[in-house]
Amino acid sequence: MPRTTTALLALSAVVLTGCGPTTDEVTSMVTAGATTYDDALELREDIIAAGLQCPSTDQRVVPAEDGIAYLVCNKGMTAIAMAVASSNEDMEELVSSRNNTGPGSTPVLHAANWMVVARHEAPLRQLQTELGGTIIPVP
Repeated sequence: MPRTTTALLALSAVVLTGCGPTTDEVTSMVTAGATTYDDALELREDIIAAGLQCPSTDQRVVPAEDGIAYLVCNKGMTAIAMAVASSNEDMEELVSSRNNTGPGSTPVLHAANWMVVARHEAPLRQLQTELGGTIIPVP
């Protein structure tokens, strides 16, 4: 308990004096420990290792060179799709496009340069336990 109090006091002092880290520094701290992937097939391997099925290996990259890699695992009740961005701008675009969707959208798990979409949150919670990331629930 004393450590928690000390940490909170120190954090409060940093916030009040304006001596905290910049937005870029916070972003780098968040993504420093996050797993990144080169493509959707690599992410697929970790999804399978986490206990979910993904029989498809039909990856598409848009644009064809150095774009966003997409892969849909299956079309069953636990349909999962994934995307791996090749740049920060592409990742921001993926998250932004998801946040701008309306009714009928699906929950998303995302982290450093990847995103997994599912019909229900249950498989995303399972993946979050194994891979980390943040779940964006259905709005």
